[in-house]
Amino acid sequence: MSSTETRHGAEPTGRLARVTAPLRGDPRFARCFAADQINAAGTTMATGALAFTVLGAGGGASGIAMVLLANMTAGIVVSPLGGVVADRLPRAVIISVVQVIIGLITVIETALILTGRAAVWNLAALAGANSAAASFSEPARTGLIRCIVAAEQLNEANALNQLARHLVLTIGPAIGGTIVAVAGAGYGVGCNAVSFFVSAALMARIHAPRADRRPSTMRADLVEGWTTIRTRRWIWTCLIGTAVMVPAWHIGYGILGPPYAKAHLGGAWAWGFIASSLGCGMALGAAVSLIWRPRRAGWTNCLGAAAAALPDPLMAAGAPLPVVMGAVVVAACGLSMSVVAWRTAIQQHVPADQQGRVSAFNDIAGISLTPIGYLMVLPVTGVIGVRGTLLMCGITLAAANLAPLLSRDVRQLTLL
Repeated sequence: MSSTETRHGAEPTGRLARVTAPLRGDPRFARCFAADQINAAGTTMATGALAFTVLGAGGGASGIAMVLLANMTAGIVVSPLGGVVADRLPRAVIISVVQVIIGLITVIETALILTGRAAVWNLAALAGANSAAASFSEPARTGLIRCIVAAEQLNEANALNQLARHLVLTIGPAIGGTIVAVAGAGYGVGCNAVSFFVSAALMARIHAPRADRRPSTMRADLVEGWTTIRTRRWIWTCLIGTAVMVPAWHIGYGILGPPYAKAHLGGAWAWGFIASSLGCGMALGAAVSLIWRPRRAGWTNCLGAAAAALPDPLMAAGAPLPVVMGAVVVAACGLSMSVVAWRTAIQQHVPADQQGRVSAFNDIAGISLTPIGYLMVLPVTGVIGVRGTLLMCGITLAAANLAPLLSRDVRQLTLL
């Protein structure tokens, strides 16, 4: 037995070796992986706490919508700048600094809640500040993974992140709900603040140099990033589909789903089962992506995302709860596989010094039309009813995700 095996045990072989290679390879990815999951755990634990705080402050559903809208608007406005900065500075440093800033914002939220001074306006302002800060770190993450993981292991690295995140998303809300019930909403948000500081400390230990690039102005960087997308048909075609898909999903599943389940599927407990099905499906899709590396990324991205069209028409048709749950599992599984394939394609086919800007434009596409979709819910349901709107959302989801396959560039997009 070699000295390495004596110290560490025999290395895993075969498929296990392939799926765990990113964690066993560069220790920087292991730190990044741990930081992301700690952060995700804190965020999911605090989500319910923040919603209950808004309700407790008398905001009601409109108050929650105001906080969400502030968060979304700030992301749309700041993301292009965040993408430019992500391509100019060391990405691990950007993420670490942003985590500290968001941690401090969350400390302020905690103080407001514990002192009884939380109100819809200040929570919305802090949500906007949080989103603005995150707009600098999210574009940096895509490029950072590209820097610290070998190109042939990017699919596995993205799948590992996706799998762990959705396992955390499944467990975190229950833990957070328990903390809120026992100790109060302030402590739930406080746990989130701690997670940001721990995540920042881990990220600060990752040394990843910034990408080599020629000096240029901010305006030139934005133009270059947009040109990168405009000249790659497979990117902008899929981004148009994403821009249409996301609001359709939010309207059908996120907005109309809960009241439909309450009225026709047995009550709030039925929605709980459906929501759990979503988490299980997302984790399942990540596990499939971890074991099976798709060669044709364009087909995987489009067909996987098109599975999101299944639940809405089934609810419109009056399908029973088990059928709807099964459809949500399939939809979530496809969405998860789509995310992994798309992220890997960006990392493998976009130059390293442009990863941040392309990622930022990708994020903007995902939320750009969502506020308009929110505003359309009441008028549309008033004209064609809830079932008609659900059916329309299903058709829109299928069309938005399958239409990019009309492009040869999308059909021929492959992974290493």
